[in-house]
Amino acid sequence: MLRIAICDDEEIICRQLEDMLFDIREKINQEIETEVYYSGEELCDFLFKGNRYDVIFLDIELNQINGVEVGKKIREELKDELTQIVYISCKESYAMELFEVRPLNFIIKPFNKDKIEFVLTKAVKLLDKENNFFEYKNSNVTFSVPLRDILYFESHGRKVNIVLSDETKSFYGKLSSVEEQINNNDFIMIHKSYLINFNFCIEYTYEYVKMSNQEILTISQNNRKAVREKLMQRKLRMHHDK
Repeated sequence: MLRIAICDDEEIICRQLEDMLFDIREKINQEIETEVYYSGEELCDFLFKGNRYDVIFLDIELNQINGVEVGKKIREELKDELTQIVYISCKESYAMELFEVRPLNFIIKPFNKDKIEFVLTKAVKLLDKENNFFEYKNSNVTFSVPLRDILYFESHGRKVNIVLSDETKSFYGKLSSVEEQINNNDFIMIHKSYLINFNFCIEYTYEYVKMSNQEILTISQNNRKAVREKLMQRKLRMHHDK
């Protein structure tokens, strides 16, 4: 079951998107449950009571509290990096403002059904609990951690630390082996000691990244050009995905 919220102050837009989602569900082989909200305040009230959605289609031009502010509340106040946020708008000029919210995608009105299907398919893959785990061993016992929960891997001596939002796990190994094992475009090697999950990067400069746990990690001089190219590709991806 995919739980989806639609937040837009235009009733007709909500209805159109809801209809498209229900048409698409058979194609992607997913049961879908939708809830509609006509203001950012209404959605925030629901979320701050401890409720969650898998995907939120979020209008940017909302009254009072806009979509960007709602997104920041989800990421920063609720510490929720798992919900996939898809921004919807009549304008195309929001790319830099949205970087801190780390949205899955950005869709321009009027909606294109193929684009909605593409985005939903992508969300399902990211939310897939079976195929997105990192496995490691400690004392011959195998443990697994969802990749979507990992902020970054850190090499520390002979150990690798797995840094999560609320704890750190460790095992004996090499960071280069971790990179090969996960083979995931969301993870970028910024330094011989750091393999970061781009989805948790809230600030980027040529010399460092700031992660959602407020840790600042150095980008090595040898990696700066490659990291910059990868990060720019990720920022612009939402405008090029078809």
